[in-house]
Amino acid sequence: MSFINELKRRNVFRVGAAYVVVAWLLLQLVDVVLNNIEAPVWVFQAILLVLVIGFPLALFFAWAFEITPEGLKKEKDVDRSQAITHVTGRKLDFVIIGVLAIAVGYFVIDKFYLTDETGTESEVDTSIAVLPFVAMSSGEDDGYFADGLTEEILNALTQLPELRVTARTSSFFFKGQDIPVSEIAARLNVAHIVEGSVRRDDDRVRITAQLIHASSDRHLWSQTYDRTFKDVLAIQQDIAEKIAEALDVVLDDNARKDMENAGIRDVEAFIAYQKGLEAYGTAHENIRDTSESLAIANTYFDQALEAAPHLISARLMKADRAGHALFEIAARLRDEEYPDEAQDVLAALREEYDLARLQSPPGAQRDILDLERTMFSEDWSSLPEQIQKAMQPGGCPQMNWTSDLIVPFGWSGPLAEKYRERLACNPVRFGANVSLAQVLIWAGDPEGALNALEEAENNGVSDPWLDVYRYSALLAAGHVDDEAMRGPGPPGSYWDFDRQIFWEALAGNPAVGRRMAEEYWSRPDANDWASLVLAASVGDRERANEIAARIDMHPGSVVVLSLSVVNCYCGAPFDLEVTPNYKAHIEEAGFPWPPPKPIDYPNKTW
Repeated sequence: MSFINELKRRNVFRVGAAYVVVAWLLLQLVDVVLNNIEAPVWVFQAILLVLVIGFPLALFFAWAFEITPEGLKKEKDVDRSQAITHVTGRKLDFVIIGVLAIAVGYFVIDKFYLTDETGTESEVDTSIAVLPFVAMSSGEDDGYFADGLTEEILNALTQLPELRVTARTSSFFFKGQDIPVSEIAARLNVAHIVEGSVRRDDDRVRITAQLIHASSDRHLWSQTYDRTFKDVLAIQQDIAEKIAEALDVVLDDNARKDMENAGIRDVEAFIAYQKGLEAYGTAHENIRDTSESLAIANTYFDQALEAAPHLISARLMKADRAGHALFEIAARLRDEEYPDEAQDVLAALREEYDLARLQSPPGAQRDILDLERTMFSEDWSSLPEQIQKAMQPGGCPQMNWTSDLIVPFGWSGPLAEKYRERLACNPVRFGANVSLAQVLIWAGDPEGALNALEEAENNGVSDPWLDVYRYSALLAAGHVDDEAMRGPGPPGSYWDFDRQIFWEALAGNPAVGRRMAEEYWSRPDANDWASLVLAASVGDRERANEIAARIDMHPGSVVVLSLSVVNCYCGAPFDLEVTPNYKAHIEEAGFPWPPPKPIDYPNKTW
């Protein structure tokens, strides 16, 4: 007790308390200054280290020295009867109280007045985008490793309902772009950005991560990890937890377990998944050879699914190969097929949908899976009920074939709202942007489609398919005098013919459009899907029916025939009676026939 009393007499406790509160306030000021001058993270870390080292030194000086009217003296040299430690103690009390008052004031202002522009907390305050971590080394798989690590952190954060986490597609849209954090956050409508870097060297890895409050450019948290490669899973979990804690999310054991179980949880598997995503994107650049290219992507998805069978996105992308194979066979986009290939790929597609459904909890994603699984079945009688359920508001489920198969049959309005929901979650997703434009055309709002495409481009979305849908929207809106209507489309369009045929058929010279279509039909590489759309557009009913009847004989023909309806925008491209298989599906579902005509071609009289 005498030692404790001596510590009190020498003001050691008061000095320690004063040091802590002053150091804390100093760190807040330093953080603001360093962020505004964009100082490297190590500067703040160095200052923090100095303050930590200084704490025991301050306690030592408080014990060993005393302030006297003559100045600083060693405590052993001071006459106890002349000591003024009680006066110094009162001054320290005032310092502690004053600094604490400043600290409380700072906390109140930061918590309740600097949260957002309205002065109140809102959903946006817990919104966050995880940007692709930068690979600082040049190993063969280092870029995929950095992307996989990013996605694993993102997947962990999405398990927390308190956070609104921007989808992968939107975050990765900014990969490699030199854009200020504040601008990225504004375009993604988030308040916080996570960024970082990765460097691999044999079995060692250095990972740096930081959480930034975008509008103020303040670093809320940052850390560098120097570990072995086998520690990567623990690092990504720690990064996700530290980010959540920095955003005031309380983590209990269940939340931590959900975060830990999210994603792939296997380094080699998440590298394979990133390779699959890259191959998947490349495969869709050429509609004619998509299924063959998707076979490469599927080898990587299989590796990922072996480690993470719950990865629904990989299941759906893997099933996409079977869907494209069905389309290519029925549309005659390929020259050869092996016996019963269509039946085999149809069975493979259904199996992947079944497996994805088993892994999907009840909710929006499972409802979409049920709907798309039924679209590829032989019985459409339950389809209206499933569509109604799948179109309910809420969630951001992945959709692949939904719009292509049902938009002409009275569901354009609900589909438009569903795509707007998806864009709220993922504003730069290419597929959702073009699908929204397509359904707006079918909803009788081509001007709205044009505005949606312009907004997509303003957000930085760029693809030849945007121009394809713009062209259709201009046709539907009657902008036939627009200069953009003349001439062929850009390279990369999914039409392999001169799209000016549509313009000639609608408002130019129908005879010229018919002649141009004849030139396409005479080509050895002309496919049935494009030929059917052209035949309907130029008014060749006999040819349209002949082609539709041929398509209808293939398994999975409903995909090609529905897509011909969707992309013609011309009502019924063919007579339903010539396609008995498709007719049975339409009647089972109770869909109206003929569909409406967003574009009314003069020579198409049926």
